[in-house]
Amino acid sequence: MNNNFGKQNFQIGCNYWASHAGTNMWHDWRPDVVEDDFKKLASLKLEIVRIFPLWPDFQPLDMLCRGSNVPYELRWKGEEPIPFDEDGTQSGVDPEMIERFRFVCDCALKYGLKLGVGLVTGWMSGRMYAPRAFSHSNLLRDPMVIRWQLKLVKRLVAEFRDHDAIAFWGIGNECNCLDRANRHEGALWAETITDAIRSCDPTRPVVAGMHGLVPQAVSSPNLTPSPANWSIQDMGEIFDCLTVHPYPSFTPYMAIDRLTGVKNAFHAAAEAHLYGDMAKKPCVAEELGTLAPNWGNETTAANYLRNTLLNLWTHDCEGLYWWCGFDQLNLEHPPYQWCGVERELGLFRNDGSCKKVGEVLRNFADMREKLPFDKLPKFRRDAVCVLNEEHDAWQIGLGTWTLAKQAGFDIEFQYEDEPIRESNYYIVPALCGLNNMPKDRYTELFKRVENGATLYLSFDGASIAEFEKNFGMTVEYQERFNGTADIELNSGKLPCSFAWRLTMASCGAEVLLRDTDGRAVLSKYAYGKGTVYFMGYPVEKHVVMTNGAVDKPYYEIYRTWGAELLDSREVTSDVHNVTLTIHKVAENSAYVVAVNNNDHDCPLNPQFNGAWKLDKVIYGDIASIGSHDCLILSIKC
Repeated sequence: MNNNFGKQNFQIGCNYWASHAGTNMWHDWRPDVVEDDFKKLASLKLEIVRIFPLWPDFQPLDMLCRGSNVPYELRWKGEEPIPFDEDGTQSGVDPEMIERFRFVCDCALKYGLKLGVGLVTGWMSGRMYAPRAFSHSNLLRDPMVIRWQLKLVKRLVAEFRDHDAIAFWGIGNECNCLDRANRHEGALWAETITDAIRSCDPTRPVVAGMHGLVPQAVSSPNLTPSPANWSIQDMGEIFDCLTVHPYPSFTPYMAIDRLTGVKNAFHAAAEAHLYGDMAKKPCVAEELGTLAPNWGNETTAANYLRNTLLNLWTHDCEGLYWWCGFDQLNLEHPPYQWCGVERELGLFRNDGSCKKVGEVLRNFADMREKLPFDKLPKFRRDAVCVLNEEHDAWQIGLGTWTLAKQAGFDIEFQYEDEPIRESNYYIVPALCGLNNMPKDRYTELFKRVENGATLYLSFDGASIAEFEKNFGMTVEYQERFNGTADIELNSGKLPCSFAWRLTMASCGAEVLLRDTDGRAVLSKYAYGKGTVYFMGYPVEKHVVMTNGAVDKPYYEIYRTWGAELLDSREVTSDVHNVTLTIHKVAENSAYVVAVNNNDHDCPLNPQFNGAWKLDKVIYGDIASIGSHDCLILSIKC
């Protein structure tokens, strides 16, 4: 299989519906508009355009009924018999749509663009699209429906597998929203469609095209039918590349802070790594946009996009595809009549002029063309963050990622059901619940600490066995307390919300931080050759759930327990919210990308560790990194 995901350079692109018709483009067909659209998209130096053969347009099936409304016969385009294809089979796919799709492919090739194709596009922009024949069927579980979906997929893939414009296939668009199905029904459906694609074209990668997944142990039955119960790990077993659709308005917790704040700057990269790390597969930000101007004007949207783009690029993600290519303010049909968020999404306005977000993509392409490398080497990871089923993995994962980035280091996610990954540093954030972590993983984790690793664990009400032995603290009592405590730091007092409060005393540990009531908050304990830090409050949850918390120095808690980790990095910086990724080229050389996640210009103020020193500045100015911009250095030792 020619799967370039994980090997190719970061790709910029957009999702596409024709500027004159939106989702009606296939039956309101205007090839002159389509070609002009592609010419405009190419002017931004995009590489990928994601397109959608709308299911009922491409497979126009109707169900005719007899008495008592009992289904009797499938027909085509209302009352016509289903035609036979050239190979003697009946796919129900409209040959006219095949030629229109071919025109789009030819346009892409003409203007130097590649296509990602969402094959079973039944869910789109808040509206369900399915052939009328299946209007009362379950679109993910009905055997008859699935058979016709397979016919659609095989017909399209077989027809276009030799077209050079096709970069990858997708099973559709957010297909976990097509209908109600539990985790295993969803995985079986996705694998069935994917196998059909690969049977016709084994040369191209297949991407997930879905968002809203959750990490789940392979052994978990989870029979609840819900789009939000499809498993990241299941999809990792099926697809070559996972996808996230990190809209700030739809994703939990992102609307709590401003669009250009540090939390939103890392939203896409953090979510992409939550998916990709758990699934052990590459991940692309396949859809992203601000959706409506009241989330931020054009300048704000451009700053948000630039910052998001840089953080995706520097953190080994596969690309960013903006939603969408063109505004749809002029359209009157659903979903544009229904959904206010579907009208001003474009890189281009209705009059054809380019927005600032389009300029951001073109400028990013211009910057990369001038760099002395095609692809950034993988960025350095310093710690493994172990998440579990008892808490909201996205909420706690986002908080951990944000605090680590602000403190100056990078993490990798894993789930509790798999063997503990190799690292010198481990984070178990906001541990909660009666079960929390399986005993074998917990034991394995402390065995690694005994052999020299460092563990940081924060508490959110978990029942923890062998507490005194493992943490060197004794608990006088635990109480339910939905309130706030002020943590005392050198820089001042930091309020932290929590649901459970521990009153603890040392039985061997060193207490590093206390709250203003004198309660121990952060402790340090020698365990074998390693060190265990225990944090009494779930600071990771607090920074995600509290407006403005990411603008306060909660990251100093991570700098406290991660001091040795920071000393091991080649270069660090103490400039707030200017974050570094380190990309080793060889043992004695590396690239460093500093991203300014602030609304104002900042210097870098780098501190080199050991024999490392600055080789040269590749892009930008150390003395002043522009807001939401970056600096690229070459360093050596």
